[in-house]
Amino acid sequence: MRTMLLAITVASTLLSLPVRAETFSGSEVNLVGSAAMQSGELQLTGNLQGQGGAAWLTSPLATARSFTVTYDFSLANAGRENMADGVALVLQNKGANAIGNVDAGSYLAYFGLDGVGSVVQTWFNNTAGLNIDGNPSTSKKAPTPLGTAQLVTGSETVSYDAAAHQLSMSGTLNVDGKAFPISDSVSIDLAAKFGPSMYLGFTGATGAAFADQRITRFALTILPEQKVVVVPGETTVVVPEEKSHTLLLIGLSVLLGLGILLVLLRRKD
Repeated sequence: MRTMLLAITVASTLLSLPVRAETFSGSEVNLVGSAAMQSGELQLTGNLQGQGGAAWLTSPLATARSFTVTYDFSLANAGRENMADGVALVLQNKGANAIGNVDAGSYLAYFGLDGVGSVVQTWFNNTAGLNIDGNPSTSKKAPTPLGTAQLVTGSETVSYDAAAHQLSMSGTLNVDGKAFPISDSVSIDLAAKFGPSMYLGFTGATGAAFADQRITRFALTILPEQKVVVVPGETTVVVPEEKSHTLLLIGLSVLLGLGILLVLLRRKD
C-alpha cells in the first residue's frame, strides 16, 4: 500500500507541474517544476520553501555508450541557520518531463524516479556521492557539514564506462571558501537497469528551509560505442564499434591499391 501511495503521489506531481523547453550550455532541456534559466544558469530552486525542480536533456542517451559529464554548481544560503536541501545529477528512464517526489525537500525531487545519480545533499543529511538505489539519503557522507554553510560551490566529473559497467565521480566541494576533494565509484550496468536508453538531467528541492540552488556550467561528452571480446586464457580486449572497423578496412584497401599501382608504374618505366 505504501508503494502504491508513493506511485500515485509521483504520478500526480508529474501531471500538475509545467514543462518548459529552454537551452542550457548549448543543449536543449525540458524544465519541470521550479526549474528556470537565470542569467544563463540553471536554477533548480530559489529561496522559497517547498520547491522542486528538474531539467532533462530532450534527447535520450544510449545506455551502451560510455560518457563523461562535467558540471559546476552553487548552493547559496539566504542567511538562515541551515540551508536545504541539495541537488543531484540524475539518470532515469521515466522521460524528459519527469520529476521525483517533492513531498519532502530531502528527496531532492530525485526519490521516486528509480534513478541513478550523483548527490549533493545539505540540511542535516550532508551527503556527497553516487547513488544507485534512488534514495539520496543513502549516499556517501560529505567530508564536512554542508547545511550550516552560507555558500557551497563545487565541480564534478561523472564518467560511465559502458564496457566495464563502472560509474565514477570526482570533484571538489568549496564550503564557505574551504576546498574538500570528493570521489566515489560504483559498479552498475545501466543497460540492464534502464533498457536501451535513458535521460540525463538535474534535480533539486527545498523543504521548510531553502537555498538558491543552481547548475552553473554543464558539458557532456559521449564516447564511441565499444564491444568487449573475451579471449579464453587472455586479457579482455575492447574492440571499437563495427563502423570503425569498416572504415579501417576501407583505408587499408585504398593504401594497398595505391601501393600496387606504384609498383606497376615503376615496372612500366
